[in-house]
Amino acid sequence: MLHENSVSEMRGALSAIFTPFDSSNEINFDALSAIAEYQLSHGLRGFYATGTTGEGLLLSSGERTSVVRHLVEHFGDRATVVAHVGHPSTDVSVGLARAAAKAGADWISSVAPIYYGTTYEGLVRHYSAISNATDLPFMAYSLGGVIDPVRDAALFKLKNVCGLKYTGSNFFSVQQLRRRIERPVAMMSGFDEQFVAGQSFGFDGGIGSTYNFGPQFYSSIYENYRAGEIAKAAQSQSQINLVTDLMIQYENRSYWKSIMRYIGFDCGSFRLPYGPISESQYEAFAEKLDALGVLERNDGN
Repeated sequence: MLHENSVSEMRGALSAIFTPFDSSNEINFDALSAIAEYQLSHGLRGFYATGTTGEGLLLSSGERTSVVRHLVEHFGDRATVVAHVGHPSTDVSVGLARAAAKAGADWISSVAPIYYGTTYEGLVRHYSAISNATDLPFMAYSLGGVIDPVRDAALFKLKNVCGLKYTGSNFFSVQQLRRRIERPVAMMSGFDEQFVAGQSFGFDGGIGSTYNFGPQFYSSIYENYRAGEIAKAAQSQSQINLVTDLMIQYENRSYWKSIMRYIGFDCGSFRLPYGPISESQYEAFAEKLDALGVLERNDGN
């Protein structure tokens, strides 16, 4: 059966891991290792690398591959590494997919076409080229898109398409889609604040941004839900959602990375067009995090 082992192992919570930068705006691999170790030690199953949260489209192709290679070399024996290879150019995505496979990634994934070819026909051509480029299992990525169960079931007839990362709230449509696919597939939810709800609709796990600084909450949600401790899972969801609510009030995603600083990991800022935040802005934000009482300052140290 197509990638049966990979599909069965795609479970639990994976972070859409940040790409940390140093003061020269270069990738900080020491920080990347520290963050990954922290997340695994708090129950995460792996990493979705160089996606939206990982600033994939703000990195060069070489940088994207270097992040994937680093995670595989240092954590591949303990974690599932999914390489996001999405790019406006299908040819570039294909190149990134092949490089990820050579680096040892477990899965590849891609958003739908961006800017060019954003029709369903363009999506099929884009995904077909990427999924045929390697022998790795491929995870489609629906970022706020509409799932049409009848139409989208055809995507799973493409070579190596074995999963879906769904960042949307119409879980019923994904449930309907799954019923139309005649083999095991992995379905991962992408709205962090609705992880518990996704579990109730049969999602196998979740991939998200806030998993970076709250890994213990998402691993707890998954384990408690699976153990039938639904109230405990819901309580963990409610707690971490307080941080999510604060985070999304800020347009500048450098604030997102500053939450990592709050718990003890300096990731730098998001790259342009986002800008750095000043020390006074950070302190004001940190005071708001203090008031929530959800995360612990310097927990990672």
